[in-house]
Amino acid sequence: MDSALKPEKLNLDARSPEAPEMFKHWLRCFEDYLDSSTTDVDSTRKLRLLHGRVGHRLSAVIENATTYDAAVEILKKRFIKPTNEVHARHLLSTCSQRSGETLDEYVERLTALARNC
Repeated sequence: MDSALKPEKLNLDARSPEAPEMFKHWLRCFEDYLDSSTTDVDSTRKLRLLHGRVGHRLSAVIENATTYDAAVEILKKRFIKPTNEVHARHLLSTCSQRSGETLDEYVERLTALARNC
């Protein structure tokens, strides 16, 4: 496996507004890391590698999963919730630029919030 593709540990709060996007990105990076192996990686090894790349709280959440796919489904249910459009519109309409945040960063955040509307 290519160590350059090894993702950082996943220590993410599921209540964060950016959590779904950050989790999707992390999962893509982790799967790219698994795919970089020159040999096939079986489900048991994938599960062990997944436990090694998530924080201790998330590792406890997926502790009872017996397969890699089951563990990923548990994590998806935790981080990717169905969007509530009314709440998404509220977040977008009340979003204001943070101190020290550049205009480009603010526009990126607005664009990310607008995706859920």
